[in-house]
Formats: sequence, structure tokens, C-alpha cells
Amino acid sequence: MNLPELLLLVALTGGSAAAILGFARPGAARVRASFLVGALASAVAAGQAVLVLIGMALPTVALGLPGTISASPLLALGIQEDPLSAFFLLVVSVSGAAILLASVGYTERYVDGRRGLLAGGMSLFWVAMALVCVAGTVFLFLVAWEAMTLISYFLVVHDHESESSRRAGLLYLVMSHAATGAILVSFVLLATGTGSTSWTGIAAGAGGLSPGVRDAAFLAALVGFGTKAGMVPFHGWLPEAHPAAPTNVSALMSGVMIKLGLFGLLRVALDLLGGGPSWWAYLVLALGGVSALGGVLYAIAEHDLKRLLAYHSVENIGIILLGVGAAMLFQSLGDPVLAALALAAALLHTWNHALFKPLLFLGAGAAVGETGTRDMERMGGLIRRMPGVALGFFVGAMAISALPPFNGFVSEWLLFQSFFAGFTTGSVLAEISLSLLAGVLALTSGLAAYCFVKAFGITFLARPRSEAAARAGRPPASLTGGMGILAAFCLVLGVAPILALDLAARPLRELTGAAVGSGVSLGVLSALPNPSGGSLPLAPAIVAALLAGGLLVAWIVRRLRRAPAVDERPLWDCGLDAPTSRMEYTAAGYAQPVELLLRDVYRPTERAEEVPPVRPSWGGLARMQRYTVVITEPIRGWAYEGVASGTVALSRAISRFQSGRIHAYLGYIFVTLIGLLLLVRAVGGSGP
Repeated sequence: MNLPELLLLVALTGGSAAAILGFARPGAARVRASFLVGALASAVAAGQAVLVLIGMALPTVALGLPGTISASPLLALGIQEDPLSAFFLLVVSVSGAAILLASVGYTERYVDGRRGLLAGGMSLFWVAMALVCVAGTVFLFLVAWEAMTLISYFLVVHDHESESSRRAGLLYLVMSHAATGAILVSFVLLATGTGSTSWTGIAAGAGGLSPGVRDAAFLAALVGFGTKAGMVPFHGWLPEAHPAAPTNVSALMSGVMIKLGLFGLLRVALDLLGGGPSWWAYLVLALGGVSALGGVLYAIAEHDLKRLLAYHSVENIGIILLGVGAAMLFQSLGDPVLAALALAAALLHTWNHALFKPLLFLGAGAAVGETGTRDMERMGGLIRRMPGVALGFFVGAMAISALPPFNGFVSEWLLFQSFFAGFTTGSVLAEISLSLLAGVLALTSGLAAYCFVKAFGITFLARPRSEAAARAGRPPASLTGGMGILAAFCLVLGVAPILALDLAARPLRELTGAAVGSGVSLGVLSALPNPSGGSLPLAPAIVAALLAGGLLVAWIVRRLRRAPAVDERPLWDCGLDAPTSRMEYTAAGYAQPVELLLRDVYRPTERAEEVPPVRPSWGGLARMQRYTVVITEPIRGWAYEGVASGTVALSRAISRFQSGRIHAYLGYIFVTLIGLLLLVRAVGGSGP
């Protein structure tokens, strides 16, 4: 057994042990130990994935069925790790370790009851996700996928006494199992067409599949994996489940789990099928553009902090799909170099989102836990009470807004470069499509920055907007420490993106035939030499250098200058006694210009009602009105509610056959049997 195999076994065993610790009759010490052991197991898995990505790969022997006897105990279990698996295992493990560490303090401070179940469930959830990454056969993948879905469902309904949690959990479970059905269809088509149930066997035989089978397998995989990823229009579960779940669970689901939907799509579309016709790419690009723009627009309209972050997950999944679609398009046009560039942007943004989204969710969890509300209008002033959390949330906001020197900027910059380079492909349709999508990406990035000015400013700045916000305390050190780890990764990958690109080089070569990393210089990129002899994208390096120089100059000037005398005078406040939180900008007021501009998109429901008159300090009665605006996604009305109504109507129609009479049931069986016999005769003939 080589070192990567040993480390993977240690990591999976450690995660399972952490789950057992949590599920056992819990005490506070055992719950802490469960989270810490799970974090350590995640860290070991991250190290193992790095070893595989730098060349110390596990054996890659084709398998027929789980249980095949081989020299490797991992292969006998159906585990087979290739570069694509290792990259996503790295994404899952780095973020998982930080989230599990932060969960120690979060659970003790903000979770009431069933802490052991939460600790054990989260560790087991990580084990299931790791198994999804390293599964080498259809069977192990589906078992791990279903385990991941069921465990995450029970984590979503952890607060099962809440009706909203139960409803959100039911929606998530129904949509997840519908997605699993689509994935099963895709795998059945691939396995029956190639005669194999292992990734290596399917990939080897995929060339013999008919175009119709390939198209059907791709579409089924796109629906199934796209639903888990939160792709529009299959994203309806995401803004419901994330607010309902404990925030550390939301961080693990939004930051990590939805990436496995992208992993599955890449596995089927590029690894097993080796790409396809250009219409596959245009479909993925269209869905990515709608997801990116739609997600950020509905995030702006949200004042529930966790729902706002959930919609930004939809947005960032759309950005990643833009990179995947561009890579598929360039590959169909016969340009592997541009395909590698676009896929590098997608993989890098996948990792980036797995870093800054848990960072934002953990910060939101601290704010929600201390104030007891998810409504940003009742927060405010929290930067004075939780400066570490505010700093971490600020870093995450900068990163998700694609602002340098943080990691979100680099991946979106690479995606822009791939779009611009695509203008020279010679395909008029490709050039028009990429031009439009470059505009969509630019608009999405600008609106994301606009939204997070609201999210950070309303939540952490100005005066407290409620008594709970004024009494907020300082979150636990482990929560702040976990956020610090994620924030450090956001900065490191923003300043030195070549580290991530080097780790992505092997999966890029495997999927496209080219790579982006050290020693690789693409003509479409301006490059700057670095000491290792590789190449570093010019724009991030210049921005980072300018920012570092500016900070250095500012520090020197501040040290040299004397602090001026401060002349404190009362602030003129229009004759009022003192400024209050009612004089501050609100989240609704901040978002109103965009909502008015895009009124035909939002289609808000407005309601005005009078409230009982009040007597102001100057005497007399003042009449007041309460104005309420409710914005609901149109897709929920004509898609989700339509499907639900149709299902209920069909169930009622079918229920009429349930008469309770045994003779009627025997008649149904007899009619069905006759119908099947006639069908077999029509298909197979009358026989010899």
C-alpha cells in the first residue's frame, strides 16, 4: 500500500470515528472531540489529495463490480482516485476542515439540544462527500450520493419542531431524489451501452455509443447534477434549505456539497463522454448565464441574510457553469488550449467559492446567533461587538465581489480572458454568444459588489437597529479561528493563484489535453516570470503589488505624522435629541433603485395598510401607514407550484382506484398481466 492509499484510509476512518463520537451518548467534551477529529481527518484527506495531484497517484485498474479481488484494498472496495477526483476531494477537505473546526464553538454557543447528533451527522456528511469524490464505480458513487443526500436532509431538519424547517427539508428531499433518478438514468444508459460499471470501463467504451444515447445521458446528467448544484431552474430547494439548516450545516452544504453536482457533470460530460456537439456547450452556457444573473438579482432583493447568501450560491454556480460551457465549446471547436483556460477558470472558481462562501455563512451564523434574527434590518453596529467576525465577513464579501487581491478576482479574470480569446475562434455564433455572456458576467460581478455593500454595511456598520443587536456578544474563538483559516486561503489564492493552477494542471490535461500552470504560457495571457520559472497572470500580480505598496506607504505616512488634535463638537441633528437607528439607511431603501429599475423582472406584490395613530412628542395624532413589498420568483409559481398542483391532482385521480375491495384489486392485477403478455408477444414474436 502506497502513501496516498494509507492517508485516504486514515482520513475516511478518522471521519467515521468522529461520527461515532458524536452519535454516542454525548457530553460537551465528546461533541468537541467529534468536531476536532473530523477536522483532522479532513486535513489528512486534503494532504492526500495534494500528493495525488502532484503525481503520487493511486492505482487505476479497471473494475467490473464492487468486490473485485485486486492487490489494492481500496480498489477492492470500488475506490479509484484520478486527478479530477483528487481536485474535488481537496476542495471538499480544505473547506470541511475549517467548517468543522468553527463548528466547535458555534454548536456550543448557538445550538440548543441534539448537539451530538449534529456533530456526528456533519462528520458522516463529510465522509459521504469524500466517498462521492473517490468512487470508482457506478454502484459506490450512487450509494455514497444517496447517503450524502439523506444525511444532509436530517441536518437540514435538525430543528424539526419548526414548520419552516420541515417544509424546507421535504422540498430538498423530493428534489434531491428526483435528481438522483435522472442521474440513475444517465448511468444506466452509459453502463448498458459500454458493458461496464467503472469509470475507466465506461470511458473506454463511450466512443461506441450512438449519438442519441450520448445526448440522452448528457441531458439526464445535466438535470440530475444541475439540481444538486443549484442551477436554474432546478434551484428551488437551495434558498429554502440553507436558511432552515443550522448555519454551520449551511456552510458545508453551500460551500462544499453543491460542488459535487459540478463534479458529477464534469465526470459525465468531459471525462466519460469526452465532450460532445456544440449544442451541449451552448445549453450549459445559457443555463450558466441565467443562473448567474438571476441569482444575484434575487439576492439584492433579499433582506434575510442567509437567503441572500443562498441566492449568491446560485449566482456563483452560474459563473462556474459559464467556464464549463466555454470549455466544452472550445473543445467542440478543436481548440484544447482555450478549453484548458476556460476550464481552469471554472475549477479555480469552484475552489474559491468553497472558501469564501463558508466564510460568509459562518460570519452570518455569528450575527444571527447573537441577534436572534436573520433580518438584516434588525442588526447593525456588530463590527464593534465582533470585530474578528466582521473582518472575516468583509474578506468574504470582497472575494465574492471579485475584488483584488482576493481569490474571486483571479478566477473571474481568467474567465473573462477565455471569453475574449474566444472572439478569434472563427465561429460567428461562438463570438456573438461569448460577447453577450461577457457582458452578463460583468453585470453579475457589479451587482454582486452592490449587494455586498448592503449585506456588510447594514449588518455590521452604523448603529444597532434592535436591542438584541445592541446586546450582542463576542463569538467563540474557534468560530473566529475557522473563519481566519478560510480568509487566509482567500488571500493566498488571490495573490498567488499559480499555486491552485498547478494543482489543477493534471485534471486539466486529463479533460482537455492542455493545462494552465507553472511553465505553461498561453498566448492569450500576459505573463510575468516568477522565481520558480513558471508564469503568473499579470493583472493579479500588478494589482497585488500596487495594493501592497499602497498599504506600505499609508503605514509609513501614518507613523511619521503626528496625530492631530481632535475637536469634539455636538452633531447637528435637525433639532432632535440624538441620532437613532431610524435615521440610517435601510436594506430595503438601499435595494429600492434596482428593484424600481427592474420592476418588470421582479413583479413585486405591494400592500399598504394603516397602523393605529400615534401621539408625537409635539402633541396631536399622527396617521401612519405600513408599506410592504413581497418579491417572489416567477418560476416558483409556474414551475414548482404547478408541478405540485399537478402531482396532487394526479394522486387524487389515482386514489379513486383504491376502493378497498379485494375483487377490484384482483381485477387490476389480471388486466395488468394480460397487458404485459400482449406487450411481450408484440415485441418478441410468438416464439418457436
